[in-house]
Amino acid sequence: MNGITWALLGTLFTFSVSTLGAMNVFLIKKEISRTLSCLFLGFAGGVMIAASVWSLILPAITRAESLNQIAPLIVSVGFILGVSLLLFADGRFKAYYTKRLRKGEIRNIKESTMMLIAAITIHNIPEGMAVGLSFALALSQPDNPALFSGAVAMAVGIGIQNYPEGTAVALPLLTDGVAKRKAFLIGSASAIVEPISGVSAAVLATFITPVMPLLLSFAAGTMIYVVVQELLPEAQKYDDGKITTLGFIAGFLIMMILDVSLG
Repeated sequence: MNGITWALLGTLFTFSVSTLGAMNVFLIKKEISRTLSCLFLGFAGGVMIAASVWSLILPAITRAESLNQIAPLIVSVGFILGVSLLLFADGRFKAYYTKRLRKGEIRNIKESTMMLIAAITIHNIPEGMAVGLSFALALSQPDNPALFSGAVAMAVGIGIQNYPEGTAVALPLLTDGVAKRKAFLIGSASAIVEPISGVSAAVLATFITPVMPLLLSFAAGTMIYVVVQELLPEAQKYDDGKITTLGFIAGFLIMMILDVSLG
């Protein structure tokens, strides 16, 4: 199978795990505890930061050097573009939903719930890109099995943190009075952007090889933006202790070990 096929399979896996998380609306009758939610958000942040370094930025530098590009410049430009684009998209997306809420076009759903859905949907885009690009890079260098191991590790790591995200989208909708079936579908749909963005990035990288370092660093920039802007601040709103920090450390170490040991 080629890199595009593996990108599709990898992102379908992460999407499926989000769907499993959303299915919790049929199994539980109350919200996840604040402590557990903070732990999951911290864990997700740790996974994404570690993945950004070992599976995106470092391979981007190596790839740029192999293509005789100015690695620090290319990676910095890609990183800044990723942050800038997501900053713009984040603001526009939230403004759009806020406007619809104020006009009454979206009923029975709290503004905070819609902001959470927007944030998770937006940050699923770079996650899909990261998985897709990792597999595209791995299959473009079949003589380096470490890259494929790293791509698998990234898909597994992102899949793990997608489970609570699917639940985090679906349960607040249930609390706001949305029917279980509709809450499940919205929770699942929030991750459909992962296969779309993952395959699109893999296709682009496969046919335009010189842009691979730029795309890898672009994905890293968007992922780190999400952690700093969305995940950690959201967790620390309700964290009276150090549970978010402990979750972050656990996620970072697990992802680092997966990347390094499998590679």
